[in-house]
Amino acid sequence: MLGRRQAMLGGAALLAAGNLGGCITEAAGHSGLPVRQLGAITPNSLQDMRQFAQWLGRFQDHDLLYFNQESWERLEQSVSFITALGAGVLSEGRKVHWSIPAGGAAAYAEIADGRRDRLYREIARQIAAIYGSSLQRICVRLFWEFNMPEQTLAARGRDGDWQPGIYVAAFRRVAEIMRKVSDRFYFDWCPNVGEGGIAANLCYPGDEFVDVVSADIYYRATYDRQDHRDAGKAIFEYRRSQPFGLDWIADFAGQRNKLVGISEWGVDDDEAVAFMAGMCAWITELGDTLSHHNYWDRTDGGVVSRLSLGELPSLASIYQEAFA
Repeated sequence: MLGRRQAMLGGAALLAAGNLGGCITEAAGHSGLPVRQLGAITPNSLQDMRQFAQWLGRFQDHDLLYFNQESWERLEQSVSFITALGAGVLSEGRKVHWSIPAGGAAAYAEIADGRRDRLYREIARQIAAIYGSSLQRICVRLFWEFNMPEQTLAARGRDGDWQPGIYVAAFRRVAEIMRKVSDRFYFDWCPNVGEGGIAANLCYPGDEFVDVVSADIYYRATYDRQDHRDAGKAIFEYRRSQPFGLDWIADFAGQRNKLVGISEWGVDDDEAVAFMAGMCAWITELGDTLSHHNYWDRTDGGVVSRLSLGELPSLASIYQEAFA
C-alpha cells in the first residue's frame, strides 16, 4: 500500500529527496538526545531499508542493527559487517540504533570480570570511527530482553540461576568502556514487556549508566489471539497494565527523568487492528518523552510482521496513518 506522499513523489524521487517528514528533535533536559525517532528493523541490507522508506512514504529516522549474539566467535565475526552496514546507513542521511549483545548464553561473568574488555573497546572504536568528526549522539542498546528465560541474553548463569548483579556489572562495564572511547555514546536499557523470569527493575544498571528506558513488545497470533474476537484490544490493555508492562516502563523512565523507547515491536495478525491502533496511540501520546520506536519489518525471528510487502494491509494502513 502506497502512502500518499510516496504516490506523489514516486520511489526514486523519494529516495533522492532526503529525510522527508523526519521528526528528530532534541529533548530538553536530556543532554540534546534525539526524540520521537521512527525506526525500522529490516533485513540487513540497504535495499530493504530503502524499501521500507518507499512503502512508508518518508525515510525512517534510524535503522536498528544487531551484532551476532550466538557466541563470542560469531559476535567478533559480525563486527566489521555490521559497522560497514551502519556506515552505509549514515551515508544515506539516517541514524543507527546499535544493538550490542553478549557473546552467547551465560556470558555476563566474562564481561563483568574484564575478560572481554578488548572486544567491546574495539566495537566502540569501529562504531565511533564511522562517525568521523560528527557530533551526532550514538545510541547503543546493550543486552536486551534479559528478563526472558528463553532469550540467549537472559541474565542467567551457566547453572540457569538468575544473576541480576552480574548482569548489572556487565552493563556498567561496557558502558564505561564505550564512554571512554567517545562521549557521544548513550545507552538504552531494554527488558521485554512483562515480568518474564525476573523482575526487570532488579537488573537496572542505575541512572548513571542509562539514558533511555525501553521495551520490546510483540503481538503474535499464535499466543495472543485467544479467540477474544476483539481485534487485540484486550491483549493490548493487558500489555499496558500488566506487571512491568508498557505503563510501568513509562512510569519507571519518568521517575528517573529518562526517555522512553520501544526498541522492537511488531504485529503478525491482520485482524489485530485494535492492538495496532492502541500501540500507535500509546507511542504518539508520549510526545517528547519518546526516544524512539522501531517496527519489526521482517519475516524471521518468529514474528512475521513485515508491513512493507503488502501482506498485512489493515495493519499497514493504521501504521501509515499514524506515522507517515
